[in-house]
Amino acid sequence: MFLLLTLMGCGSYTMSSFYVKNTSNKPVNFNASVLKYSQMGPFLLNVPFTVKAKDSVLARKVALRNDVTPEKWFEKFDIFPVDSLEFNDPKNALNWIKSIGQDGKPMYTFNIVKQ
Repeated sequence: MFLLLTLMGCGSYTMSSFYVKNTSNKPVNFNASVLKYSQMGPFLLNVPFTVKAKDSVLARKVALRNDVTPEKWFEKFDIFPVDSLEFNDPKNALNWIKSIGQDGKPMYTFNIVKQ
């Protein structure tokens, strides 16, 4: 625990939020997978999400290394097809828009549906 606090205290990590926004009139489902660590070693944690029409969801909140681009914080990001909708690529860093949240921390928003 001390090592974790020491590493985070070095200033190279910032708490960041990752939102997925749906600008369409249809709900969109996706799975986001992240690498987690336990005493047994690393494992892939897969979480399913539904983003309602004209809404957004918080997909992850984590202490983000300042030198890593936001798309790298998801091991897998699978979007389920929806008739007549085209999707942006979550693995493209340009599709994650950075802003500052009300708490003063970085916030990244991925617009899941192409405009």
